[in-house]
Amino acid sequence: MTLRLHLKPGREIPLIRGHPWVMSGAIARLEGDESLDEAGVLAADGRFIGMATVHPTSEIRARLFSTVEGETLNVHGLLDRLAAARDCRQRWLAPKTEGMRVAFSESDGLPGLIVDRYRDTLVVQFLTAPMDRRREAVVKALTEVWNPRTIWERSDVDARRHEGLEPRKGLLSGQPLDGPVSFDEGRLHFLADIENGHKTGFYLDQKSSRARIAAWVRQLGAPRVLNAFAYSDSFGIAALAAGAAHVLAVDSSAGARELAERQHALNPSSEPGRREYRIGKAFETLRDLREAKERFDLVILDPPRLVSRKDRLRQGLSAYKDINLLACHLVAPGGLLVTFSCSGLLDRELFGKVIEGAARDARRSAQFIEELGQPPDHPHKPGFPESAYLKGFVVGL
Repeated sequence: MTLRLHLKPGREIPLIRGHPWVMSGAIARLEGDESLDEAGVLAADGRFIGMATVHPTSEIRARLFSTVEGETLNVHGLLDRLAAARDCRQRWLAPKTEGMRVAFSESDGLPGLIVDRYRDTLVVQFLTAPMDRRREAVVKALTEVWNPRTIWERSDVDARRHEGLEPRKGLLSGQPLDGPVSFDEGRLHFLADIENGHKTGFYLDQKSSRARIAAWVRQLGAPRVLNAFAYSDSFGIAALAAGAAHVLAVDSSAGARELAERQHALNPSSEPGRREYRIGKAFETLRDLREAKERFDLVILDPPRLVSRKDRLRQGLSAYKDINLLACHLVAPGGLLVTFSCSGLLDRELFGKVIEGAARDARRSAQFIEELGQPPDHPHKPGFPESAYLKGFVVGL
């Protein structure tokens, strides 16, 4: 038996353009065995659109993974896609790259699956019910493709609740963890707190931006740097290695500061006298720095996702405006603001307008110098703007 989803008229257009999601309201009727979690998706006129995973109680009813009729995400299909994703990373990234995303959900034809690699350890997130049911097949395929020392699960994310799934984390295969996993990024040395850290333990998606920030530090010549929402201060480590005179890191987590100290100790350029880690809420700390008339040659803002739902867009835009306004006051004349948004619901154009408004309210003349985004191991799927979630700007002030 098979399952087919018949769409309402016109609802196939976004799918043909590349968007992989079929919302519940787009489906006219189901045909076949409704107990299956894979289905062919058909336009109203009967045209085949693609193969998709299906979850009957989710608002996102189906997620396309192939445009070839009959393809499936059994263990062989998973193995083929994971091997293809590996081969792409090996072509796209520098040789011997130790930290990378090796499976990026819909962008790799693996909806609901995230896999990050730190040296010989893989960290897996199962985000959807259909992929969660394939966990044993995923582990088997990952073992064959990567032969890792450890496969660890970090499915402790809010997205699972929308699929009716509880958070999960722990050992899936191989050797237990004995602390943060060390890995190199070029000449920099980092630690991924896989068990308890943010995301899968580290911000792999800022790989390209760390390199660009290092380049700007060299261009500015021994700048004073403020790194807000610093977490383990990977931007600060990159800045110090490039010659920053001093880095002030700000984050609200004492655990993050401890991890940052351990990372700094691995990097010879991170002398204690050239850096400070201040625990406090970023909004409040930046206000205190403004009142103290502190100024920095380079200010970095990398806040958590401030727009998580469409009905909270206005609130999130206000938060982005406030933090960028504070940052504009803290940039010394002729300095740079490097500012990011990781909110998939906020597009680049609107984020740019928020920064323009913040600079205007701060009475600063802004010049947009460079756009930043995801590295090659986080590819953006055409027609699927949500996959281009990370947006950054280098702004001259």
